[in-house]
Amino acid sequence: RKPGHDSKHGPKVVLFSCMINNLLEVNLIDEYFKPDLAILMDWMDDGELKKDWSLKRKTEDMWKPWMQFGNTIEKVEEVEKNTDVYSLRKRPVICSYRRVIPTLGQQMPLKQFPFDKLNLDAEIQFGWTTKELKIVAGEMEIDPKIRQLNEYVLIDHRIIVREHKYQYFTCYDDSSDPYPEVVMRLTLARNPWYYIMRLVMPQLLLSFMALTTFQVPAEEVVDRFSVSGTIVLSEIALYFIAVQMLPRVPYVMRIDLWFTWCFALVFAAWGQNGLVYQFMKE
Repeated sequence: RKPGHDSKHGPKVVLFSCMINNLLEVNLIDEYFKPDLAILMDWMDDGELKKDWSLKRKTEDMWKPWMQFGNTIEKVEEVEKNTDVYSLRKRPVICSYRRVIPTLGQQMPLKQFPFDKLNLDAEIQFGWTTKELKIVAGEMEIDPKIRQLNEYVLIDHRIIVREHKYQYFTCYDDSSDPYPEVVMRLTLARNPWYYIMRLVMPQLLLSFMALTTFQVPAEEVVDRFSVSGTIVLSEIALYFIAVQMLPRVPYVMRIDLWFTWCFALVFAAWGQNGLVYQFMKE
């Protein structure tokens, strides 16, 4: 059913607000997340109420801003819903409340790991064009427990209202106008110090220890190779530990490049020992 509006006042205006109660799951490998969302939409009455402000019909039959999640990968779990009426400047306003737990797909690039940032977007699409429905962004509240999530820290949150023109989806046959879309975005930044202290710093110290082979006299080749070999084995052992701690993704991350350069430094020192031994023989 089309929203009630007229040519004088334009499209039906809906105030969209939300609260993120929790992030139940964030899967970096399969690239999806599961938020607990409370969505609140308010709009002025256009004939759904009686004189005493009671509803004329059941809440299931009255007009509401029909919505769906654009990036859901499973059926949305609806936990709670309610419709109420309140007064704003002596005018009745209908309020629709829904609490849902969707499973949403989201690209989560980790190429900058462990200095990566994630944008978790919950995309909501509406079934009317911008000529019939106007979405106004309200407040986005965050539960305090989400501000510090294990390895991540919440650095930004916002509601983005944008328009999309779909060639494959129109609500009416004669519609060629764009459709409103709301994006609830959480921006998370990883706290890198866990990986810096446990992987990066030990690797850096081992790489600098490879330079100690230059303090061994050139004629004592066996001792030089003994020092270099011990450092190489230590770096390999540390790398096997790192493999278990790092995300298993099919591309190169920043920390992989760091390990590569550290290995290159150690093997360069080992190669230098071989050249010194060759020159000593000649």
